[in-house]
Amino acid sequence: MKGIRIAATALVVGLLGATAPTPSPGPDAQYFAIARAYFDEGFRTQPVGATFAGLHTYDAILGDFSAAAILRQLAADRRYLDELNALDAGALSPEVSIDRQILIDTIQDDLLLTGQLAQWRHNPDMYGQAAVGSVFGIISRNYAPLSTRMRYVIARERQIPSMLRVARGNITTVDGTTKKIASQDIAGAAMFFKDTVLPAFAAVKDKTLQAELRSANLGAMAAMQSYANWVAAIHPSGTYAIGANAYQKRLRYEDGLTIPLSDYLAVGERELARLRTEFIATAKVIDPKKTPLQVYNSLALVHPAPNKLLQAAREDLIRLRAFIIAHHVITLPQDADIKVVETPPFERATSTASMDSPGPLERVATQAYYNVTPVDPKWKPAQTQEYLAQFNDFERPIISAHEVYPGHYVNFIFNKHANLSLTRQLIWNPAFGEGWAHYDEQMMVDEGWGNGDPRVRLGQLEEALLRAARFVVGVKMHTQGMTVPQAVNFFVTQGLQPRQVGYEEALRGSQDPMYGYYTLGKLEILKLRADYKKKLGPNFTLEKFHDALLSHGDPPMPLLRPLLLGSDDDGKVL
Repeated sequence: MKGIRIAATALVVGLLGATAPTPSPGPDAQYFAIARAYFDEGFRTQPVGATFAGLHTYDAILGDFSAAAILRQLAADRRYLDELNALDAGALSPEVSIDRQILIDTIQDDLLLTGQLAQWRHNPDMYGQAAVGSVFGIISRNYAPLSTRMRYVIARERQIPSMLRVARGNITTVDGTTKKIASQDIAGAAMFFKDTVLPAFAAVKDKTLQAELRSANLGAMAAMQSYANWVAAIHPSGTYAIGANAYQKRLRYEDGLTIPLSDYLAVGERELARLRTEFIATAKVIDPKKTPLQVYNSLALVHPAPNKLLQAAREDLIRLRAFIIAHHVITLPQDADIKVVETPPFERATSTASMDSPGPLERVATQAYYNVTPVDPKWKPAQTQEYLAQFNDFERPIISAHEVYPGHYVNFIFNKHANLSLTRQLIWNPAFGEGWAHYDEQMMVDEGWGNGDPRVRLGQLEEALLRAARFVVGVKMHTQGMTVPQAVNFFVTQGLQPRQVGYEEALRGSQDPMYGYYTLGKLEILKLRADYKKKLGPNFTLEKFHDALLSHGDPPMPLLRPLLLGSDDDGKVL
């Protein structure tokens, strides 16, 4: 969602209470008023985003997806941009000055994606995802009685057929790759309504409500299937590539980067080459008689039994937490508590392990969950073995470190306790958020996780190779004409990934140009850490750095660096 956690409301003021700083009179207060109005309007016009954020005022509304509504959104963007630019930036406090820049860049990014690139006219999948998300966001968190949430779902499902008719009128051209992905996703969306919605509310005994849900769900399912058929019949034209100019702008608006695109690509290529060299060398240490991939594949044979998978994940978190405390990696708040649970049935088709933290405004369903998808008892032994391979004992804790300790969950907990402004709570920079989680994989092994076992390092490097290959492929697919088959081959030969993984990643890259943010963020954090260590000298500790890093929300790294380095910031993020 363009890096926005939510799209907001004046109700935020009361909901945030003491967690949001009180603006002092003057320019800072002027900024807060503009930001509050911007988020307020966004909540009203994008109610599905409000649901995921934890604000449930608009849960019975799907929203207006018409061309006229989108044009009104763009006009509002320009209006808020004018107001922000009219502020005396030099009179703002340092933190608020950063907030202003974050919001300006966010609005400019929306004007690029929604205005210049007009993604809403070229990607039919956006509407299918919105329909599923509108219902999934209500089902997935127990923030209200089940019967209440059931009524919200009924209301939204009744609006889905109309929204999908609007989508047909909006769509103009769709390239072949996007059409293929959209057709698959929208067919899956139809199955979501068929298989997931009714069972989610089976415990509600009200027969009238059940009848209303069955009717609304049938209508939504039929509309989604009709939409899938319509998308399948589209004659493809155009390209998914956004082009070098738009790519450069997105680097600026989303990540605060002003370096030439060629320099940016070179960063990813150097990191990929470094990781390949280290991966090959580490594999040779383990078994010099096998190829690096044979060595890596041998790790997959060591994994928990099917009925022990969740317990293994729980034990991972216990050991990771103890390691973090013993090695003074980061200060863990006392209420850092997470439950390891089976992935809900309606999420298992697309997720093997995931972090489910509540939205920043959620005040009821505040428990966080680490979802792990169990083995399907109907699988044959070969399927079970193939599935459990990804949860091998060397790599599984690395995944848990990324998702939970000290990755996404710890980031969430720090944000929860920080005195963050509304802007910092609601706008999330992927290079910071995913970069932090990806950085943690390497950092934990560097600090001694695995006790020097090269198999643990090899598992960590495999995860890093995939992310670095994404970095390069994202640029080349969207600015240099790299095709999907060429991207698949790149993932296999340069990223050392299985061909099926390469295919899935190439398709993702066609739709997610910037998915190098994992590696970008990791490298930015490593550079900032080195600069922070130089600034503090003998007073530097890793714990002190990590605590400082996570105390300002999730802003783009170029905006964060001055807060940690002051006059010692050399302006070089990489």
